[in-house]
Amino acid sequence: MTKAHLHIIRICCTIILFSSCKKEPFTQKGIAEDHFFLKSGNQHMPVTVGGNVDAKKLLVIIHGGPGGNAITYRDKYVKETVEKEFAVVYWDQRFAGNTQGNGGQTHISDFRKDIKHLLLLLKAKYGQDFDIYLFGHSWGGFLTPYFLVEADHQQLVKGWIQIVGAHNYRLNDSLTHDMLLFYGNQEINAGNNTSTWEEIVEWCSNNPFEGRKNAATLNGFAHRAERLMNNVNNPEVDIQFKDIKPYALFSQLTNMAASGLIRKIDEPTYVTPISDQLNRITLPTLLLWGKYDFVCPPGLADDIELHIGSSNVTKIIYPFSGHSPMYNEYVTFWSDVITWVKNH
Repeated sequence: MTKAHLHIIRICCTIILFSSCKKEPFTQKGIAEDHFFLKSGNQHMPVTVGGNVDAKKLLVIIHGGPGGNAITYRDKYVKETVEKEFAVVYWDQRFAGNTQGNGGQTHISDFRKDIKHLLLLLKAKYGQDFDIYLFGHSWGGFLTPYFLVEADHQQLVKGWIQIVGAHNYRLNDSLTHDMLLFYGNQEINAGNNTSTWEEIVEWCSNNPFEGRKNAATLNGFAHRAERLMNNVNNPEVDIQFKDIKPYALFSQLTNMAASGLIRKIDEPTYVTPISDQLNRITLPTLLLWGKYDFVCPPGLADDIELHIGSSNVTKIIYPFSGHSPMYNEYVTFWSDVITWVKNH
């Protein structure tokens, strides 16, 4: 190789290095495919922003768990349909998904700080004129109203979408207990999966819903019960989703161990009901529930309707869904989300 060749290679390397240093990871026009980390405390939390930033609307997913993963919400249908309408923000919470770093001792109030830091970062990098909608699912359905009832946090948000969320753990467990007994007896009388239902009904008949240990047992029964209901659509999983899910689940399992088994992050939620603070929330609100969600029963949506301070509340119950209507009835579900966001 001649000196001239070496000189050309050095110039090319310099150009590439300079270009990479200059590139901003925040798309300002068109379709975004942005990846960056949110630093909050000692946690480095991955964020992906995908979709149409020209719409100036950001749907921020507050995923389930504790210890879940945001990327599992981004299947082929979401990428091809939802992200054409507006941008979706996939954020892994502390001790969840692919988050890195030693966060030390963590309290649920740290999640509240993380959400605020995330929203301020999104506003700063994409534009103060962007409308932000919080999309809370399951455990994320506790964190979202928990964030909104504090201080002036609602000023950062345009609307709240609650998907089968657990805003009141004690009420949640009570409703799960009652729902398992109701459908359990109904299914036994119909001769459907009698041995499994008899096990569930016997336990519920002889045990209260109170207490973390009982709550864990009820949660396990709830997931089993959904799979026993013939009216629940089986989730359709595309090839791309199958490819990303094992990667997501590997990190999710380790972080779930850290969140649940070691730190018991959600333990304070049993004495932190949000129901009596919902009157502070005045944002437009969309409640999306599966009829056969035993994990976070539809009665939780009724409780929000009863206590919320907003006069703009829409509730939709999906007749063939359980705990994940975004998979059970994904076409109708995402159409409802798109329509509501575009109208608010």
